[in-house]
Amino acid sequence: MVMTRTALAFCLMCMVGSTTSVAAITTPDILKSSLCVDCIDYQVIGSCVWLTCTPAGCSTATSIKVKHRLPDLIAMSYPETGNGPWTEIAWMSPKNPFAKGGGNSHGRSPQLLDHASVSFQNVDMIGHPAEGSFFKLLSTFGYVLEGPSTPFMPYFLSSLDVLGWRFNVPDMFNSASWDPLTNKLGTFGSVYPRSGFSVQPHPYKSAALAAFKAAHITTRKAMSRVYQPLVAEPKPGYWPPAPVDVNNEDTAWQPLYPKTEMKAVVWPDIDDRTLLGDPYAQRISDNGQYVWGVWRTYRGCKRKGQTLIAHFGQ
Repeated sequence: MVMTRTALAFCLMCMVGSTTSVAAITTPDILKSSLCVDCIDYQVIGSCVWLTCTPAGCSTATSIKVKHRLPDLIAMSYPETGNGPWTEIAWMSPKNPFAKGGGNSHGRSPQLLDHASVSFQNVDMIGHPAEGSFFKLLSTFGYVLEGPSTPFMPYFLSSLDVLGWRFNVPDMFNSASWDPLTNKLGTFGSVYPRSGFSVQPHPYKSAALAAFKAAHITTRKAMSRVYQPLVAEPKPGYWPPAPVDVNNEDTAWQPLYPKTEMKAVVWPDIDDRTLLGDPYAQRISDNGQYVWGVWRTYRGCKRKGQTLIAHFGQ
């Protein structure tokens, strides 16, 4: 379900407890990372044709069609509940009686997968703080599309989605959860069930898969989970990205922690099935915490008439 007043009240109740946060990344760090030309990937891809009719007759006008990414979300994947890596918003996900602990060692996990390769990650999906002011500045250089994200808005907090993130409800009733080949994200693992547990011994892949699962939920409506959907509605001259999914290239991930990179890639960006060694070794965090900027691709053109009659370019 969408985050209700009851859920918000529960969140406020949890905030009474204390939190311990490791200062992994700060808001100024994130804002600085958004000045990323590769991440924006601005392109003029075509044109739109608009029709306007008045009593005096009809006329047409054209406008350029562009596509570019927007930094919709900050995704945080971390093992210990209440110990989020983004300093200023760590208070949003404190420990509570229903969501304790984390990490890679679990006795009697909800899936009954008691094995050393089973890991658990908390995930928070927060509105990117750069959405808004930075892109208003960018718009002075050309036509720029707006996204639906609200800075600092908590779209998904796994500590509140206890039934879904820890006990696979309702995903355990989804046929995709029983087919290991369904929605498989490369060698990271299966997207379903969309919980914090995964049978993935590699720490980076486990954290990335958990973040992908949370984005998969957040970018859809009516998921019967405790979250706030981040969904933009299409309209004439405006084509927002499709929901996050396997083989969907509308979403790219910018590493912010443990190492900030000025590029964004679609996962999985490395095919390691036939490679010797571990190409992801340099991405492993010493403390198990990871942060990414989630950039999503929007397409559109400036409205120059009453009715959009044609558009060209993908």
